[in-house]
Amino acid sequence: MRVSTNSFYDFGAGAMAQGQSNLAQLQQQISTMKRVNNPSDDPIASAQILQLNQSEGRNSQFVTNTKAVDSSLSTSSQTLQSVSDLMEQLKTLAVSAGNAILTTTDLQHIQTQANQMFQTLVGYGNTRDGQGNYLFAGNAISKTPFVFNGATGVTTYQGDTGQRDVQVSPSSQISVTEVGSLVFGNGTQPTKAFDDVQQFISLLGQNPQPANFSSQLSNIISSFDDDQQRVLTADASIGARQNQNDAMSANGSDLDLQYQTALSKLQDLDMAKASSDLLMAQSSLQYSQLVFQKVQGLSLFNKM
Repeated sequence: MRVSTNSFYDFGAGAMAQGQSNLAQLQQQISTMKRVNNPSDDPIASAQILQLNQSEGRNSQFVTNTKAVDSSLSTSSQTLQSVSDLMEQLKTLAVSAGNAILTTTDLQHIQTQANQMFQTLVGYGNTRDGQGNYLFAGNAISKTPFVFNGATGVTTYQGDTGQRDVQVSPSSQISVTEVGSLVFGNGTQPTKAFDDVQQFISLLGQNPQPANFSSQLSNIISSFDDDQQRVLTADASIGARQNQNDAMSANGSDLDLQYQTALSKLQDLDMAKASSDLLMAQSSLQYSQLVFQKVQGLSLFNKM
């Protein structure tokens, strides 16, 4: 079979081009420390890596969401625990107001304390999360839930009866806001806790005392008990959601580790092997270049 000079030339050029391509691929792998940098490196692995990266991205968002949920629920729970403590203090204050030896001046001092506690209670009801969203306005997170009109002594609930939900897994959502009218009120009186404190303040300011002062005070103390119980019930609901969120967070972290492990198996580079392959590729390319130079020098004129 006759082999032309062009054939020798084409073969040599092709060998050098392939050698340069192999060398460039190995250099890129070592530079990135990844075995697969382009789909052509390993089409099957590349498709699997793409799918895993997408799944990991979604899972990472869910993990991020659980952190935001934890922050909001923790703030709500801490607030309600403070509200419960405040209601306990109000009950103690109401009991002390029933002491028959107290003077009008004494009752005025208690009234001043109750007023301060009321302002604190309004502040608790208007608690916001780290993003500035109101936690006790239901789904109306940008609207101040509780507004007190000092002229009329009336507190108004401006939130709604929905809840803001956050996706923490492909199939799970967790509510991060509370319906303030149910936490600080009941089905018929959305601002009952505030109204009860205002009733206590009003009673303390009556001079002379009404004949049924003691019975009114007793009813107020009972109302404070009811208010505190609703707050504790709401906090228990938040605690259950915190437990659910913790489970979702742990599951998300486990999944993230699984995705990272699977990605590592597919694309991490064996540096020892890659370094050895790089030396071989460099030697092979140098040999191809040397052969190509010798082929170029071959000619019938050299034999004459």
